[in-house]
Amino acid sequence: MAYLTKYNLSKLCQKLQTKNEISLDMFLEHIYEDKEISYILNKREIEYLFVYKMLLDDENKFILEYYNEVPEKEDTKNMVFSKGGKMKYHLSDSCNLLKKDFLDFNIPEDIKSIGDIAVEEYREWFRSNNFAEKFKSKEIDKNYIIRAFNLKYPKKYDIKIIEENSFLLTVEIPNSSNEFIKTEFDLVEFKKNLNDLKLIWQNTFQCKVSRTFSKFKYLLAKSDAEIIEKMGEIFSEKFVENYGIENLKNKFQISKNLTYKILDLLLDYIKWSYNFENKEFENITLEKFGLECCYSCKSENKT
Repeated sequence: MAYLTKYNLSKLCQKLQTKNEISLDMFLEHIYEDKEISYILNKREIEYLFVYKMLLDDENKFILEYYNEVPEKEDTKNMVFSKGGKMKYHLSDSCNLLKKDFLDFNIPEDIKSIGDIAVEEYREWFRSNNFAEKFKSKEIDKNYIIRAFNLKYPKKYDIKIIEENSFLLTVEIPNSSNEFIKTEFDLVEFKKNLNDLKLIWQNTFQCKVSRTFSKFKYLLAKSDAEIIEKMGEIFSEKFVENYGIENLKNKFQISKNLTYKILDLLLDYIKWSYNFENKEFENITLEKFGLECCYSCKSENKT
C-alpha cells in the first residue's frame, strides 16, 4: 500500500481528467447536494472535486468508469520549482518526505515569452536569493519579491514592471505536509459557513454578466492586455474600458477568495465523508496515474 502528501493528492486530482464533463446530477450525487454551489464553481473546479472524491472513495471505480488517460505533461515553464516529471508516492506513513513542506511561485508571462533561457535564468535568480525560504519564514512578503523583480528584469529585458500587490507572482501551492482532517467534523458549522459564503457571492455577483466573469479569476495571474483580450472575446471590445480594469481585478480577487474558501470547506467535507485519515492507495494504481515511489522509501525498502 502507498501514501500521498496532501499536495501530491491535490496535484494528482488537478492532473487527472474525466472522460466526460461532470453534469449537475453527478455534482449533486457525488460532491454536494446544492445546485447554487455548483453554479459558483467553474468546470475545472467541479472536475477537481469530483476526482478527489472518487479517489478517496474508490480509485479503481474511477479508473473503470471515468478516467481519461492523457500523456505525461512536460515542463510548462509556469512555476519556479515544478518542472514536470513524475510525482512521488510513499510506502510508509513515517517517511520524512511525506511531511516535508513545499511551496512554488508563478513565473511571469513576460519572462516566459522571451524563451527557455530567460525562464531558467529567472528560476536560478529566484533560488539563489532564497525567496521561497524567506517567504515561508515570513522574512519577506510578495511585494519584496516584486520590488526585486522590478529592479532587475524590466531594464534587462525591456518588459513592464509589476505593480505592488499584483498577483502575477502569487504563491498558488500550499504546504504539502500530510496533515489529517480532524476526527470531529461539525456538519452544522460546515453548512452554516458554506451558506454564509454562498450569500456573500450572491450579493457580490448579482447579474448574469458578473457571474460569468467571476469564473475567469485565473486572469489575475495574466497581464492587463490578456485580461482585455479575454473579456473582449466573451463580452465586447469595450467591456474592460467601460467596466474598469481595476474594478474587474477586484471582482476577480473576491471571486477567487470566496471560491477557494468554498473549495476548502467542500474538501474537508469530502475528506471526512470518505475517511481521508486512513486512506491507503494501491501502488499499481498510482503508477498507472504516472507516479513513482519516492527515493527514500525505495532505498529503505531495499535494506
